[in-house]
Amino acid sequence: MQKKIIYLCFVIAIFITMNFHAIAGSNSKNNSFVDIDANFSWAEEAIDELVKRGVLSGMDGKTFAPSSAVTKEQFAKMLVLALDIELIESADTGFSDVAGDRWSANYINTAKNYLADDSFGSGSFNPEENYTREKCAYAVSMALGIGSDEKNLLDKNIISSNFTDGGDITASLTTPVAIAAERGIVKGSDKLLRPKGDVTRAEAAVILYRAINYKDRNSQDLYITQTPIVGESKVSLEQAKKWAQNSGAHERFIEIADYYWKYGEITGMRPEVLYGQAAKETAFGKYTGQVKPEQNNWAGIKIKNATGDKPEDHETFATPEDGVRAHFNHMSQYVGLAPVGEPHDRYYVLNSMAWRGTVKNVEQLGGKWAPDVTYGYSIVVNLLRPMENTK
Repeated sequence: MQKKIIYLCFVIAIFITMNFHAIAGSNSKNNSFVDIDANFSWAEEAIDELVKRGVLSGMDGKTFAPSSAVTKEQFAKMLVLALDIELIESADTGFSDVAGDRWSANYINTAKNYLADDSFGSGSFNPEENYTREKCAYAVSMALGIGSDEKNLLDKNIISSNFTDGGDITASLTTPVAIAAERGIVKGSDKLLRPKGDVTRAEAAVILYRAINYKDRNSQDLYITQTPIVGESKVSLEQAKKWAQNSGAHERFIEIADYYWKYGEITGMRPEVLYGQAAKETAFGKYTGQVKPEQNNWAGIKIKNATGDKPEDHETFATPEDGVRAHFNHMSQYVGLAPVGEPHDRYYVLNSMAWRGTVKNVEQLGGKWAPDVTYGYSIVVNLLRPMENTK
């Protein structure tokens, strides 16, 4: 009997041990690269995801070589795979140093229109040359379709205000690099962009991961700035009114500033954020769009079952103050705060949104409050900053 009990305990112990390892294994990281340690925690998530997607792989099954430089042909492959660009298969690459049967030929053919290089005019590609950070930013920006038009750059001073070495960027690459920086795809560190530095495998992984998130609009951090919606106001009521006056606002818009600062105090949301948003939505109270002044709708809030974008598709509030309170209540669903009084009907529609209560920064409003992914960032650049700088 005693032997049976001992044997049974032994079996149970083995069973528990096996299940413990199974559970531990299921919670382990996606990669097992021994050289992705605490020093590369900033790149770990990106590396995991890109390995999972088949964009990157290890060097020998055990190491990733995160500090190794990325060559031009390697980045061409990474770019094509990461952004799911349709592969162009051709035996003629157009470059004297890239044979049609080279492993990277099809990737080079596919990516060459996005890559920046002075050597292209000579008929050479220099596939084994290390790729730089500025060229990496340029290529990603161009491949995403946002780098070729200067109109896509909302903040003309994004480089000079965020990087001390911005002057080192090659002149012909400046706009695409600036757009990539503005969108948070390249961020640098310690106010240094290091544009001429070789991009490493870890850095390339992070940049491409951000590009994927930008393309899919899944990132919670699409821009280089992070402007909190909740917190202490950085703008006084008098300062906001002066800014509105200087901006040619309608008198009704200047008058409602008092209500914005009143509900900012009640809710803990920064009043200048919502006041700036109201300026964007109503053209400083001039109501040049579909919403009419008599609707007292300062935020473009729609009715519960809106079918279009006509005036009747938007909420109407009894008084200007009711409209301001509704604006704060609507935003409370985004940031995860309680409403003030009874909310409007559209408020309850947001209960089903997966992102409800997760929007912490103004920049994150893009793609949520409005379809345009630059919506929140444009409020920061074009409205909040000038308001904060008003003397």
